[in-house]
Amino acid sequence: MRMFGEATGGILRVPNFLRAMPPRTGGTRISTSQLETVSDQVERVTLKARDLVGGHCGADLSTSLESASWSVAQCLDHLARTTNAFLPAISSAIVLAPRLTSNRALRTGALTRLFIRNLEPPYRLRFKVLAPLVPCDRGFDAAWNAFDDSQAELMKTIHSAIGLAVDQVRVKSPVYGRFSYNVYGALRMLAAHERRHLWQIQQILKALDNARLRNASYSNKMGIRAL
Repeated sequence: MRMFGEATGGILRVPNFLRAMPPRTGGTRISTSQLETVSDQVERVTLKARDLVGGHCGADLSTSLESASWSVAQCLDHLARTTNAFLPAISSAIVLAPRLTSNRALRTGALTRLFIRNLEPPYRLRFKVLAPLVPCDRGFDAAWNAFDDSQAELMKTIHSAIGLAVDQVRVKSPVYGRFSYNVYGALRMLAAHERRHLWQIQQILKALDNARLRNASYSNKMGIRAL
């Protein structure tokens, strides 16, 4: 069975989000530093996800250990769907944001900070996933490509906000219509949401590896007894 690390698809090329990153300059403002922090968080998630799935076969990455749980591919598909659902509204709001006139910090908002705190792994609070964000049960390659493309678009969006007062423009949640966030808070929330599901991917792969070890140990014991 072909291992993921041996694949010849786009995953072994330079990730799309890295191609989209503009060069950084010195003497950054407070707000610019904040947005670069969010950008760095998104970058680390993509690179860590790439590292985690490397060397695993497509069957492992598309396997759910329980009927009610997700596979690695489904986690990635969910992340892509979530990012793609939020980005159009965020991009439209960024266009309306005024330029920053002082070297001040961007504000997240109290309720958004609380929501971010509950998203962070290891999480205890679970959220119901609404229908538009429920992942499809499709092959791993398709799920990864969708994730990689969405990460590239997210990076572009974050960098387009630099120099703007994006905490003064709000975006309505595309999935929870009663909620709205300022754009900076929404970007931080998306980054936290990615960390949440990256942790979930780690748990899935750890459980798969443990199950494989148990099966190998059982097979060895049975082989010894047969002798």
